[in-house]
Amino acid sequence: MLFVTGITGHTGRWFLDRLIKENYQGKIRCLVRENSNTEMLDKSGLSIEKVNGSLTDKTFLESSMAGVKIIVHISGILFSNNVVEAAIANNVRWAILVHTTGRYSKYKSASDEYIRIEDDILNLRDKISITVLRPTMIYGSSKDKNMFKLIDYLYRNKIFPLFGEGENLMQPVHAKDLGYAYYDVLLNKDKTLNKEYNLSGKRPIRYIDLVKCVSQKLERKNYIVNLPLWFSIISAKIYNKISKNAIISVEQVLRMQEDKDFDYENATKDFGYSPVSFEDGIKEEIKEYLDNFEMQRL
Repeated sequence: MLFVTGITGHTGRWFLDRLIKENYQGKIRCLVRENSNTEMLDKSGLSIEKVNGSLTDKTFLESSMAGVKIIVHISGILFSNNVVEAAIANNVRWAILVHTTGRYSKYKSASDEYIRIEDDILNLRDKISITVLRPTMIYGSSKDKNMFKLIDYLYRNKIFPLFGEGENLMQPVHAKDLGYAYYDVLLNKDKTLNKEYNLSGKRPIRYIDLVKCVSQKLERKNYIVNLPLWFSIISAKIYNKISKNAIISVEQVLRMQEDKDFDYENATKDFGYSPVSFEDGIKEEIKEYLDNFEMQRL
C-alpha cells in the first residue's frame, strides 16, 4: 500500500500522471481535502482509495495509514513531523518527503524552521527509512506562486524594478520534472533509500536573464530599472513603516541577492533525473497565462 499526500497539487498531479503512464499496479491511498478536485484520481484507472482529512489531525493520520508500507509526502515540510510520527506508529517502512532547498538560506527566518523540522526527522532513521527531496522554486503552471506573478507583472507593466544588479543565480524546477522524479525515486529504492537529493532545473540562470527571458517570450518590451541595493533597503524600510499590508520586507530584498543554484548530479546518477531548462519549461506557463488572459477579455 502506497500512501500519498498532495496528489491533487501542483507537482502531485504530475506524479499521478506518471503513475498512470506506467500503469502502476499497487494499491494507493490518497489523502485529499474534502473540497479537492479528484476527477483525475477518479478517472485514473488505478487502484486508488481516497481518504478525506487534515494533515494537522494526528489521530486521523495514524488511523489512515493502517496497512501502508511506503509514504510519498508531497504536501510540504510543515506537515512532515505529523506524517512521520503517524508512519512510525504504523510500522511504515519508507517515507519519501518533499521538502525544500530553503533550508540552505543564510537568513535564519527563512531557514531555521526548515532545518529544525528536517533534522529532527532525519534523527528518526533508526525507526523508519527516510528519503528527502529538496526542490528549488517550482514553476510550470498557474498553480505556482512565484513565476506566474512575474509573468502577470511583466505583461501588465512596462517598467520592472530590479532590486540590486540581478546577478544572483536561480535554478527554478518545472513541476513535471518533480512529479516524475517522485516516481523514479520510488522505482529505484535500492539506490534512493535513506538518501537526500536537491532537485533543481537544468542549469542556473541569472535573475536578470530570467526576467528578460520571460519578457521576450511574452513578446513585451519591458524596461528593467536597476535599483541600487542600498536604495532598495531604505525604500523597503520606509514602505514597511507606512504600510500595514507591506508585501515585501527588507529581508526579502536581501534574500533576492542570494544565489539559489543547486547541483543535482546525485539524482541523475541514482535515478536518471534530467530536468528541462527554464527557457523551454516556461513556454507552457506563459501560454497558459496568455490563453487565460484572452478568455477573460472575451
